[in-house]
Amino acid sequence: MSNDLPEFLSASSERQLELLADPEAAAAMKRFLGDAAFAELERLKANAPSADNLALHSPPNLVFVPGVMGSMLQSVTQGGVWWLNVDTRNFLNHLRLAPDGTEDADPNDQIAPFNVDFSYQPFAAAVLAREDFGHRMFAYDWRKMYSQNSAALRDLILDMRVKNGGKPVHIVAHSMGGLMVRATLKEFGDELWPLLGRIAFIGTPHYGSASIAGYLKNHLWGWEMLTLLRGYLERRTFRSLWGVLTLLPAPAGIYPGSRPGEPATWKTSASDSYHHPCANFDLYDARAWQLELDDAETKQLQAVLDAVAAFHTDMHRWHNDPADLLQQDCDRMLMVAGVGYQGLFRLAYVDKLGFWKTMDKITDRIAGDRHRDGDGRVPLASAELERVRIKYVRGVHGGLTNIPAVYEDVFRWLNGQPLEFLADTPEDAFVGHGATSAMLSVAPHLDGSSRAIDDDPGYLQLDAPTELDPAAVEQRLATGGAPGFNLLKIL
Repeated sequence: MSNDLPEFLSASSERQLELLADPEAAAAMKRFLGDAAFAELERLKANAPSADNLALHSPPNLVFVPGVMGSMLQSVTQGGVWWLNVDTRNFLNHLRLAPDGTEDADPNDQIAPFNVDFSYQPFAAAVLAREDFGHRMFAYDWRKMYSQNSAALRDLILDMRVKNGGKPVHIVAHSMGGLMVRATLKEFGDELWPLLGRIAFIGTPHYGSASIAGYLKNHLWGWEMLTLLRGYLERRTFRSLWGVLTLLPAPAGIYPGSRPGEPATWKTSASDSYHHPCANFDLYDARAWQLELDDAETKQLQAVLDAVAAFHTDMHRWHNDPADLLQQDCDRMLMVAGVGYQGLFRLAYVDKLGFWKTMDKITDRIAGDRHRDGDGRVPLASAELERVRIKYVRGVHGGLTNIPAVYEDVFRWLNGQPLEFLADTPEDAFVGHGATSAMLSVAPHLDGSSRAIDDDPGYLQLDAPTELDPAAVEQRLATGGAPGFNLLKIL
């Protein structure tokens, strides 16, 4: 790994853009990102404010919280970027957690978050172009449960409040970052609410995503780059990531459409016995997954699933109890949901001669169906959060934060101004403003949305994981033939 790369990866948003003027640092980043993504980063640099203009910025009053795998991790003791750098691909199983999910499986690794990755640089550049916000990025260990990270987020907000002279601190969160924020408010709300301004969630799966269920069932199935990843990240490592597995669809009775009295409009078969829009088997019964685990492995997975079920149950109760979360606090939140793309909406075992072996993937989009429309990863049913205002945009999950219409309206929201671009209904996201270039990501290769074609976000190119020749994979990665590997995310 080039000596210039570590400095670049750990630098602040503004410093990263400055370093592009250094030929050696720029060359290192071009190798790391690939030509197309690097070109997008360079275009952001062209619009970056000068040092004098940066001095006019507001003191820190906006914290950005990224999604799952949007925080880069490194080993304190051994060095290197462990999520994700092609140079450390053979060390990915060191990401494995101990059985209780609180520490590294190998205590000598001391893996910790150190910065937010480049897929969020366009959003950061949009903040830097303004004078009314000064931002901080919150990197966290997405492998672990939210309770392992929430105190650090609270401390960052407290520190920003001191440094900005007592002004309100706003929060913008993408994907899993929204759950990180809500979990922190649940734990420290009495202390934090008086210090906060407004909150914007972008593409957050408040009730989970069937995509994570697909990865657990059929290890990292999907498109080609995930197939490369599964050659280096073992199943048992994936199953140890308690935080990642909190993104499983919430249990029956909690997930929208599965609650008592709600009509099962999502049913694909009258014989479905398990009442859940995302699966026809109990997602919280380790044996129902039929992963061919031994007794010890089944017991360990069940412990994780029990913790995830408890998390969703506690969060749902807290959010919907006015005694715990006041309506005035809900009024300070905005949810931005992406629509127009197919995704993995449901897993369903097929009963053949009494043996449930075959599993169907329900992926086709149905316009107007909250269980069959979304941003390619998060269905509308999971994005909709009770008592919270929601707006819609036609966009792919990974690119939502980098759509000008999204971040411009988010800035308006934070400033208490009327929104101009985002739609009031999913249908409205396809007309008027929804058809303009303002609805496209400004850096589709950096955030992965360049793969989107029509209503397919490019996440479903393979029916199941394909076995690739290990030697061919090594050759491709070693010679820089898969630069997108360094920007890979599973959600």
